[in-house]
Amino acid sequence: MRKWFLTLLAIGLVAAAAYGIRSSGIDLVKVTGLGMLFGSGAEQGQTATPAPRRDGRGPQPVEIAKAAAATLSNDVSAIGTLLAEESVALSSETSGRVAEILFADGTEVIAGAPLFRLDADLASAALSEAKARLALAEANYGRNQTLRKSGNVAQSAYDAALSEREVARAAVETAEVHLRKLTISAPFAGTLGFRTISLGAYVNAGTPLVDLTRINRLKVSFAVPELQQALIALGQSIEVRADALPGENFTASITAINPAIDVNGRSLLVHATLDNPDFKLKPGLLVRIAVKGPQRNAVTVPESAIVQRGDKAFVFTVEDNKAVEKNVQLGQRLPGMIEISSGLDAGADVVTAGNARLAKGAAVEVVPSRSVTE
Repeated sequence: MRKWFLTLLAIGLVAAAAYGIRSSGIDLVKVTGLGMLFGSGAEQGQTATPAPRRDGRGPQPVEIAKAAAATLSNDVSAIGTLLAEESVALSSETSGRVAEILFADGTEVIAGAPLFRLDADLASAALSEAKARLALAEANYGRNQTLRKSGNVAQSAYDAALSEREVARAAVETAEVHLRKLTISAPFAGTLGFRTISLGAYVNAGTPLVDLTRINRLKVSFAVPELQQALIALGQSIEVRADALPGENFTASITAINPAIDVNGRSLLVHATLDNPDFKLKPGLLVRIAVKGPQRNAVTVPESAIVQRGDKAFVFTVEDNKAVEKNVQLGQRLPGMIEISSGLDAGADVVTAGNARLAKGAAVEVVPSRSVTE
């Protein structure tokens, strides 16, 4: 019984030792010499397959792309609105009844063209009365002037006659101004809107009658973020596109920049002037603005090539099948790409996949990009 127990114990120890040797990658056949009895795999015509390395020092597969040379510019994009260069709601300075309407809705007029005339009967009568008083005052002044030369009139009487004449002249001028103001004229050349009153209507002073707008030149009003204010300058050309006119581009020039930042939107208000000789564009249209900055030569890489560590950015390049770490400065962001301001030359092979845990100096193996093989 004891002999069987010892035999089983010996078999168990041998099995445990064999399992330990096998786990450590040692060839059990060679260690035990069993190959002498049963023959090794090489002797039987078989090729031995080495166990995979577990130390992590083998070449790491990576994908690469070329750092590309590009021509870039710091552009500003914004959404804006078209405004009329000049726009006014015409109204009367005096009250009265509309006697004449001298235009059709939507027509173009020149500066000074009469548009409305209010009833002028009372104003004409007031002017006639003022002229009659002026004639009397001038006749009285003439008599006093003749008497003064002969010394037969007091100085006070002469002064009173002179004053009455000047007052009468002022009354005539006032009546003439009142009469002229009964005709409402266009203050500048432009396009009329739709009148809001009809013939015979009584209007009070200040009542809006019709809108007059100048649209052969328009203002482009837009705002840019405060961080981009250094890219805006007076006289700078901008590109303007309207969704209402697809495929057409217009050019405007920056004519005014607000001196203060809007604290609510943290933005800078800008106005540009746009010629509109064909009247294609209308005030109120939504437009898209592009402010082109000066062009410069740059280097770009795919966004996936960037490795961020805190506030620093790195890329890995492949040189002699080894990873080389480069500290780079990032610039303008583009769709799927990013500018490298410094730290990398165009044409370098940058790692775009497999760089998350890559260490500098590590051996790498370049594999085809998945986008190419798929």
